[in-house]
Amino acid sequence: MEPKEGVPSRRNAADGDPLVSPAAILEGLPDAVVAIARDERIVFVNALAEELFGYRREELLGQPVQRLWPERVRARYTDNMRLYFATEHPLRFSTDAWGVRRDGTEFAGEMSWGVVESTGGPLLLAIGRDATERRAADERIRALAAMGERALGGADPAELAADAVALVRRTLPVAGAEVRLAHGAALASDGAVASAPLRLRIGTGDEMLITPDRRLTDEEMTVLRAVANILTTAMERLRGEDRMRHDALHDPLTGLANRTLLRDRLDHALAQSEREAGQTGVLFLDLDGFKRVNDEHGHRVGDELLAALGGRLQAAVRPADTVARIGGDEFVVVYEHADEAGALALADRLESAIAEAVEIAGVEHRLSASIGIALGRDGADGLLRDADAAVYRAKAGGGGRVEVFSPR
Repeated sequence: MEPKEGVPSRRNAADGDPLVSPAAILEGLPDAVVAIARDERIVFVNALAEELFGYRREELLGQPVQRLWPERVRARYTDNMRLYFATEHPLRFSTDAWGVRRDGTEFAGEMSWGVVESTGGPLLLAIGRDATERRAADERIRALAAMGERALGGADPAELAADAVALVRRTLPVAGAEVRLAHGAALASDGAVASAPLRLRIGTGDEMLITPDRRLTDEEMTVLRAVANILTTAMERLRGEDRMRHDALHDPLTGLANRTLLRDRLDHALAQSEREAGQTGVLFLDLDGFKRVNDEHGHRVGDELLAALGGRLQAAVRPADTVARIGGDEFVVVYEHADEAGALALADRLESAIAEAVEIAGVEHRLSASIGIALGRDGADGLLRDADAAVYRAKAGGGGRVEVFSPR
């Protein structure tokens, strides 16, 4: 069997017959092979090269090799090829290279190049494979690693969600991707997901919706699960931080504001009153006879009663007002844009909320409160002190009363 023209062969020294057909060897390689002569024309391609570039063999033999290179790199590749042929010692090395298929699409190749001697003169052999998928996989791994670092570093979950959607759309065959919160709002979205067939859970209630263009491979599904896990870490961290911030500013029994948040809200209300030349009201509530509940029924019942009253008090005020529990059976309400008539009306609503019976463990409890009111805009400490003095007077008057502070 004669070797193809221009392709080197190895001959038996005794009888001169070829031991192995070089063409057969090149056909048997697991990669695409293209051989180029010094005149820059193709003299050999194997079956995998036909498959890679989308041409039949007869369409390539004798053609300039430049037709296999994208126009944007053609001049550089041609200069390099000429340099290889001009170098005294043959070069053999591996590199990344770009190719162009018959249909005009480009691909990233992983190629080994080398100049070899043949009976017809030096040939440049290019042996390689399509590395597009490998590059895409490498890009996904790098992007996932960067997302993971940002998640651990405390990046904003909304930004991470947007990055995740962009990564999925850029590196996977999907028509749409969305990160959706448990209550239904989209945190980040791109493409069509109205009837997304693929849903991945993110933590306890959020999810990532994916509309794939085709059935995803195991590796592609692994990428999606990794994205979901990273977002789970970020969302849990955010919720953990939210819980810590909430716990730092709220009473653990009733969920109302604590002293720290009360002071912040009061300072804010006073600053607004100063700008608008208005008044801020402070209502100090002290439950009457609450110690008796603890003594007769135990602290567990007392805690349940306080928790129930906390919800009622919150429901009795306007959304802009703040209800705080400052200890034991004492509560404070910050009443913005206040006047005396409005403060008295609010005190009446609070009294009514407290007076309504609360049933705990089959026992009905009825309470009342003494309420002290202070109005002004001259400082938080002064308003709190004046409201405390007013509630003391209400207590001294028998309880179940409302007193508005006035200097004596």
